[in-house]
This record gives sequence, C-alpha cells and structure tokens, in this order.
Amino acid sequence: MNSHEKFRTYEVFFILFAVIFYVVRRLFGIAHDFDVDIEYLERIPLPNHVIWSGLASYDQYLNNIFPTIAAAVLFTAAWFVFHYFFFPAIKQKNYDISTVLWMVFVVVLVLASCFIYKEYKLFWRFRYDVHGNPIGFKVFSLFRKLYVLTDAFASIIIIALYEVVAQLYYYTADLFEKERQPKQQFLNNLILFLALASIALFTLFGEVANLIVGLTGLVIGLTQILLIAGLHHLSFKIVIPYFAQINYSKKNEIVIPMLWLFVYGLFNIILYLLWYRIANTGFYFGLVILPHLLGFFSALVRWLFFQEKKQLQTQVFQKSAELVTLRSQINPHFLFNALNTLYAVALKENAEKTSNGIQKLGDMMRFMLHENHQERIPLSKEIEYLENFIEIQRMRLDESHDIEIKVNIQQLDYEIYIAPMLLNPFVENAFKHGISFRKPSWIYITLTFDAQKLYFKVHNSLHPKNENDTEKQSGIGLENVQKRLELIYPQRHTLEIQQSEQDYFVSLTLGIF
Repeated sequence: MNSHEKFRTYEVFFILFAVIFYVVRRLFGIAHDFDVDIEYLERIPLPNHVIWSGLASYDQYLNNIFPTIAAAVLFTAAWFVFHYFFFPAIKQKNYDISTVLWMVFVVVLVLASCFIYKEYKLFWRFRYDVHGNPIGFKVFSLFRKLYVLTDAFASIIIIALYEVVAQLYYYTADLFEKERQPKQQFLNNLILFLALASIALFTLFGEVANLIVGLTGLVIGLTQILLIAGLHHLSFKIVIPYFAQINYSKKNEIVIPMLWLFVYGLFNIILYLLWYRIANTGFYFGLVILPHLLGFFSALVRWLFFQEKKQLQTQVFQKSAELVTLRSQINPHFLFNALNTLYAVALKENAEKTSNGIQKLGDMMRFMLHENHQERIPLSKEIEYLENFIEIQRMRLDESHDIEIKVNIQQLDYEIYIAPMLLNPFVENAFKHGISFRKPSWIYITLTFDAQKLYFKVHNSLHPKNENDTEKQSGIGLENVQKRLELIYPQRHTLEIQQSEQDYFVSLTLGIF
C-alpha cells in the first residue's frame, strides 16, 4: 500500500474530525456571543421582559443547533459521495446511469444542506431607539431562494476545489512511488502540509459564512478562480518560458524583460492607487494580488517539477520518430540480405576475420532495429551487443602495440531485464578516449550481479582527443545516459565517475529487483 492509498484510508476520519470540531466550536462560539449580548443589555439595565420579548421567536435548539449540525452532516455526506463515488467514476470514464445518479445525489445533498440551514437558522441583533441606544433584540432570517441556489453552487465549487488539491496530491504521491525522485517527495509533502494546515486553520478560526456570502461572494469566487486559471496558463505557457530562455550573462538580452517588468509594475501601482480611491483595498488584494500570486507560483512549481521530465520525454519521442523514419527509409530485409551476401563472399575467399566482423555487425544492427526501442530487454541481449561491439573494436586494433583489453562478464544463471543501451555508452566512451597507437593503452570491463543488483565497471587509460577530431562528438553522450538513469531508475542506481589526467573510471550499480 503506497502513501496515496494510506492517506485515503485515514482521509475520511480526518475530515469527520475537522467537521465535528468546527461544528462544536461554532456552536459554543454562538452561545458565547449570545450570552455576551444578554449580559450587555442587562448592564444597561433593561427589564428582563423587554430583553426576552424580542427573543420570543428564537429557539436555541431549533434555530441554531439543529440547522448547524444538519447542514454539516449533509454537506459532509455530499463531499463523501463526490470524493469516493462520483469522481472515481468520472476518472475511469464511466459515464453510465450510476454516475449520473451519484451526481444527482451530490446536488440533492448540497441543496438540502443549504435549504435546511437557511430555512431554520435565525439571527439576532440589537434594536436601537432614535438616540442610538439599544432597547432590545430583533430576530431575523436570511432565507432567500436565490441564496439557497447560489450557496449550493458555491458549496459544490468548494467540494470540487478540494478534489483538485486531493488529486494533485495523489498524482505526486504515485509519481514519487514510481520514480523515487526527492523533488517529487518534497512537492508531495508540501501539498499535503498546505492542505492539512489550511483545513486545520479554517477549523480553528474560520467561518463558512465568510466563504459563502450569497450571489456577490459567488461572483467574486468564480472571478478569482478564472483569474487564477488564466494567469497560471499564461505564466506556464508564455511568461516563464520567455524568462527561462534569456541569457542573463548578456546585458542586451536583459533590457527588454526588465522593461516589461517595469511597465507591469507601474501598471499595478496605478491600478492600486485608482482602486484605493474608489473601493476597498481588500477587494483589490482578493481580485488582483491573490490571483497573481497563486497563478504565477503554481505555474512556477509546475514548471520546476515537471517541465524537465516533459522535455526529456519530448526528446525520447523525437528520437523514436527519427528511428521510425530511418526504418521507413532503409529496408531492413535488403540490408541484412546484403550483409549475408558479403558474409558468404568472405567465407568463399577464406577471409574468416572479415566474415566474422560482418556477422557481428549484422547482429548489432538487428539489435538496434528490433531491441533498442523496447522499454526492457533481457540482459543477455545487452551483453551480446556489448560483446559484438568489443569484438569489432578489437578487429581494428593491433593489441600487440601496447593495447590491453580485458573483459570479465559473469555468466547468466537466470534472465534479468534492464533498459536497453545503458552499458554500451560507457564502453564506447572507453574505446573513444582510452585508445592511442602512440602511447600505452588499456581498457578493463567488468560486469557482475547478485540477486538484488547489477555491478558494471569500466576502467580505461585516458588520451584526450583533439578539438578537430570528428570522432570526439560521436556516439551517445554520457549526460544522456545519466538522465535516462534518473528517469528510469530513480533511487535505484548509483553512478560514480572518477577522472584523472591518466585514467577514467566508471562504476554503475543498478537495482534489478
């Protein structure tokens, strides 16, 4: 059971505890406010019959306790049905009648919650004489049919927002379980902490009435959501990529973005001053500053934590497309038939070394065309490709000229599956930079494994290539291999590289369980 599933197990209990705590706190708070107001009128003093006559229509149980508890129970039931039944069906693209009924059930529960609260909940306030002195209480109701509808709609939005945060947490939890990257765990824990802290703070200090305040509050809330979503999209697609591609070491490239920031800041200052003259600054914060902060920083988090993987996946897709194009341009059957013909000719001419090299080259090309594009391949296939590569390299080298190549590969007793082309780039790098016909050269390759891990080591002499050497930039770069290891084997590999002026050493430990 991963952290996502564990959290869902305890999630309902946490929400129930938060709702119960909130309801109890609110009921005690309202009772305290009621007692304070009574004591205030008694100190004026006012006769008891005058004080209580204004409260004759107010019943503490029917007009406070009952609607508060009933509304909370129905709202929690609506959240439970939405979270555990309706949304999972939508996520699985199950659009049958049962899903529709679950949605109808959610709407009915939310409407019932808002209706009962508005219908039975009564409020009190002081009555004043012409001189502004309190002379008793006045009981009133806020029931309006429009308020019931708008509050129900706002309640559904609150449930949906909770679901958005919950699904983001589940996604990052599953991503961490799959790839085991520390930054994903950090983001997952951050989302959980902020969500739990927000619920806890609201439970301790908040009021639902401050979140749902009729039609005006609904319009403001929808406006905030649209602004946050729009600014998030704008920041992620345009603003952040624009600033990310700037070369900040060049002064001429900084002028335009700095000018944009200046104009944008000046615009906000002018807008704030105008708003300060015509409206409450709190609305400015809620409608301008808060959406900007949430929109931009959510886009920044999305960019920092997921864009690198997206770029790497795009590169993999492009390479796959290039391979498909190559396959469509070169007929593999023709290529292998040609190699077989050359192999047969070499045998007829008693050129055993040439025929052997052609055969190994054919095996390597077959591997590249058929095995290399798979997610996992048998280790025996990778070893076969590795041995063919080393043998072809041996053919072009004269090992009598102070060149020593030693290969130690453990025999396979059972099949192991790994990602393709993880080992050969290190060997290719060793032959590229470790062989010289003028200086002593050596390459030592070791591949062993146990029940849990694979151990691969390459140790070679180092002979740096000239800047103009065309072979210097050939092959698969080690940086590419490191990124593939981080993507495919997060927290399941160890790569150590040591380099001196005379030698180069690579040690790769790979979890194969």
